[in-house]
Amino acid sequence: MLEESQIMPYNFFVYNGIYTGEHHGMKYLIRRTGEKPDYEFQVQIWQGPFCSEAVSDDKKTVQNFEFSEVGRLEAIKWLAGQYETRMAEWDAAPSILEAELELRSEEKKES
Repeated sequence: MLEESQIMPYNFFVYNGIYTGEHHGMKYLIRRTGEKPDYEFQVQIWQGPFCSEAVSDDKKTVQNFEFSEVGRLEAIKWLAGQYETRMAEWDAAPSILEAELELRSEEKKES
């Protein structure tokens, strides 16, 4: 189960920190988006094993939250809920040795 203590504190994001992690097959990224004064927390989740840059946007679930400590806590609660409700998807994530990398559309054009 994901817990608040496992995610960087609010101040980390104030200084534009980007936090990534993995929880039993569910990869996630938390960052600050938007322009001042309308910042938001953006949370992205996707099935592992690859990093965010190697996964197409259509395979990610994205949710935005208020940029505050309350928003951070709501984001963590949402993240934990996504893990619980989609556990079969995360359990089915292949290991890095079993997975095949799909080229993103930009990389396919360059080939």
